[in-house]
Parts: sequence; structure tokens; C-alpha cells
Amino acid sequence: MDDWGIADGYLDVNGTWHVTSSETRELLRAQMGEPVPGRPIWFVQQGTEHDLWGPNHLTLESGEAVGVVDHLDASTPIGYHDLAPVDGGPVTRLVVHPRRCPEPVEAWGVAAQIYALWSSRSWGIGDLADLRELAERVVAAGGGALLTSPLHQPAPSFPQETSPYYPSSRRTLNPLLLAIDAPPPARLVCDPDRLIDRDDVWIAKRSVLEAEFEAALEAGHTAHTDPDSVAWWNARCDVLLSDWTRWPDPLPPVDHDLERRARFHQWVQGRLEAQLADVAATGVALIGDLAVGFSPSGADAYDYRHLLALEARIGAPPDRFQPAGQEWGLPPFVPWKLRAALYQPFIDTVRASLRGVRGLRIDHVMGLFRQYWVPVGRTPGDGAYVHFPADELLDIVCIEATRAGAFVIGEDLGTVEPGVRDALMQRGIAGTRVLWFESTPPADWPRESLGTITTHDLPTITQVFLGEGAEGSDQAVHSRLTAVAEGASDPAEAIRLAHRALLDGGSVIRLVTTDDLSGACEQPNHPGDTSKPNWRRRLPRPVDELLADHDPPGRH
Repeated sequence: MDDWGIADGYLDVNGTWHVTSSETRELLRAQMGEPVPGRPIWFVQQGTEHDLWGPNHLTLESGEAVGVVDHLDASTPIGYHDLAPVDGGPVTRLVVHPRRCPEPVEAWGVAAQIYALWSSRSWGIGDLADLRELAERVVAAGGGALLTSPLHQPAPSFPQETSPYYPSSRRTLNPLLLAIDAPPPARLVCDPDRLIDRDDVWIAKRSVLEAEFEAALEAGHTAHTDPDSVAWWNARCDVLLSDWTRWPDPLPPVDHDLERRARFHQWVQGRLEAQLADVAATGVALIGDLAVGFSPSGADAYDYRHLLALEARIGAPPDRFQPAGQEWGLPPFVPWKLRAALYQPFIDTVRASLRGVRGLRIDHVMGLFRQYWVPVGRTPGDGAYVHFPADELLDIVCIEATRAGAFVIGEDLGTVEPGVRDALMQRGIAGTRVLWFESTPPADWPRESLGTITTHDLPTITQVFLGEGAEGSDQAVHSRLTAVAEGASDPAEAIRLAHRALLDGGSVIRLVTTDDLSGACEQPNHPGDTSKPNWRRRLPRPVDELLADHDPPGRH
């Protein structure tokens, strides 16, 4: 590994070493720039004591001035504080972190792609009211956890982004998920045989929401909260469209129309937070999902543009499932620049993702350790791994999770470098076990894990049972279903037996998917295959038919 964090190469799943080419290394170095030291940062575990090199003014994150100290005692609270040497010199950012995240709840539950839920009152897409209905049904059946697809916000322009893992901002919520308290227009009545049309949904919902906003303004019922940076970006996106790289420089001045738009977008976020709170009020442990990154043309990329490698994309190297490799279209943070920014973008993102939830799944948690970067215009085979300061990022996750009273799950599937799972376990971050990838049955899975049969990127139980599609025909996957559903005569029985094995398994959290609960034959997403209607299918059954009679899945 060089001074930029670029690895010399990597071992693939077959143990073959792939060398990073000099050309790739130079392209990535050019994107990162010459590393420049930032302010010193010192990470300290909560409850430990330390002598300082000299007297320092200690100022807590709250702004409270503790005074001059030459010793850090065990009572220093968790948070982001400052140590300023009395005799001058750079101010050190003192990060006091807990040893571990809060413990996960012990429960079975459901994993849901929110957009795929539907009911008679849905406006063309699953929404937070549908999620609340599902949460109530999970709790009534004795379950305790509900994992959602990412709640992140797409740009408010057209076409609306279909993938919840390709947001404009990970710091704000998706307005498409807002439930409208009125019967849907005829064209938006949900039909499981029709694909979701997000553009049409957004046209209809925005019209209603803008009318409600104007009425609230006239009645004086809107809070006068100043718009945040994402709301301002959304407002400019309304006028200048979504690709900020094509916006004029300098930007047009703020006028009354732009301010009204920004306040509208901020008001919508307040509505979303209230509806999300209604889901949590059911008593279910709601688990959010933090996506790996964001669109290069979106709000987060705009706000953090000076900290990003804008001509590189995060992806994955070639493997058995994706022989050509993957390029996810997500611009990465430059490690040294993120640290020089005192990790504030990461702190803000994790904190926002923890609002309103009881747990957080970090998608592709290995990205906190290293990321596979592909230079723009090159193939995934031309990429290289770039290392990140994982210990410091994980300590920040512990701070934010502790403050939110939330547990954390790491999605550690695929190629995992040595030490990753140990680092997660030391901090109380549960790993992930998926039947299709495991050689052992759910009963033998470690307690410190979220266990499930499949994921949104993998075939459903019905798909595997019927052997439909390339993935569904994979012999190893089929044999793993047979091992837990031996003798099943049809997909419904295979689903019941597999769920019984999962729910009796060793994982502390055991989740069945709504796709399997509804008997869906198609997985939500086919990675790398744009010929499929990814992220656009509804479940074959409405939400009020899931967990029928409030029976736990797998019960006799």
C-alpha cells in the first residue's frame, strides 16, 4: 500500500493475486491529489485516562470550556472535542468513543423493499403508511424487527431514480415514500402486474404536497425552520435540473421563488419524519439501511465535491457471480481529504441515517476498510483497492449509534479481507449470514449476525425452487434450499420449511423477506443486468395479506 492508500494488488475469491497496474495507480493518484496533513485527530476510548504532552484548553463538543488540563480523565464524555495547547500549536480534535455499539435486539422480523409494498390506498408506490401496516402485522405475529430498503432521497427532477442505493443525498428522506391521506388517482391504483412508474407518482404527489404547503403557509401552520443545504440544492435542482456539474458559475442569486421552493422541500422532510415516527411507534425495531454512496450529480456530491475523487467510481472486482466485475457509479471520498475534514461528512451521514430508527444496516460495510475504485472510462478489471482508516470510521459509528440508542449490522458478504469481521465483532457490530452463501444450516450460524435466506440482489425461494433464471439454476444455491426444505412439493412448502429453519437458527436477528412472504418469483434487483426492470416490481400480494392471520412464517 502506498501513501495514497492504494493497494499493491488483491487476492480474488480463488486465491489468485491481481497486481495494481502502474497506469491505474497514477490515474487514482491524480484524482486524490498530493496528501496534505490536516489537523491532528486523537481517538480515545471512553472511560480511559491519559496524560497529555502539556497543558491544553479542553473545549467540549457542546461548547463548554472545561479549562486547562494536563490529564484526560475517565469522565470525559463521548463526542468530538478540542484540545488547544496553552503554548500555541495546532488544535487537536479529541474523539472520545464507546468501546462498542448497543447490543442488537433478539427477534425475528421482516426485510422489506418499501416501494414494492402496496395497498388499496397506495399512490402507485409503497409508502410509510404501508410500512406502518407491515410493522403492526410483524408485532402482532410476535416479531420484533423490520429492515427497510434505504430511505435516502433521490433528486426531485426527472427521470426519478429507481434504485434506492443510488440517492442524491443520504442525509434526507425520499418524498416518494410519503403517504397521501386521500384516495389515489385511478392511474395510480396499484396493480401487481404493472411496473412502478416513479415519474408519474412524483408528479401526482408533488402536486398535492405543494397545495398542502401553500395552504399551511397561508394558515401560518408551517414551522419557520431554515432550509438545510439539501433543501437548497433541491430548490436549485427544480430550476437548473439535477446535474450540478452543468450549473452556471456563479449561481443565480436567491430570489423569493427559490426560497419558497427550499422551504417546501424542508417542510416535506418534516412530514416524512413524522410518518417515520408513526412506524417506530408500533414498537417494532425499525432498521434503516445506509447505502454505500451517492450519485455523482446529486446533492451530497455537490456539497462534498472538494473531498471526492470525481473521476473514479466505487465497484467490485470480477468474481464468479459477476465475471466482468461491477462499477456502481458512485464517486468515492478521498481518504486523506475526508480525515482532514475531521470526518464531518461521514458523521453527518451516519447521524442522519440513524434518525427515527432503532438499528442501522451498513451496506457493503467492507467499504469502511477498503473500496474498489474504477477510473472513469475504464473497465472494472482495471480497478484497484483503496484503503480507508477503518478503526476511526468504526469508532465514529459507535459514537453515533450510542447517542441514537441504536444497534448496527454490517453487510459483510462477498470478498472480505482478513481482520474485518474481528474489527466488527470487537465493536458489537453484527455480521450478515445469507443461506445462499452459507455451507452450514441456520442453526449453526453465529449469534452475532443478522440471518436471512436471501437478499434483494439474490433469487427468491420460489425462484430457486423452480430453477428459473441463471441464478435460480445455480446448483450450489439449489442444494442449500434442499438442505432446509427437504421434501417440499411446491414453492409454498419450500418457503414455509426454509423460514422455519431460519427462525429456529442461531442468529440474534432473523429476517424473512417480503418477497418470500408473498411468494414472489423475481428478485428485486439483478446486479449488472439493465435489461431487467430492477427496483420496479411490486409484490404479488398487498401488504394486508402478508403474515396472514398474524402467524409467524414457518409455523405449522
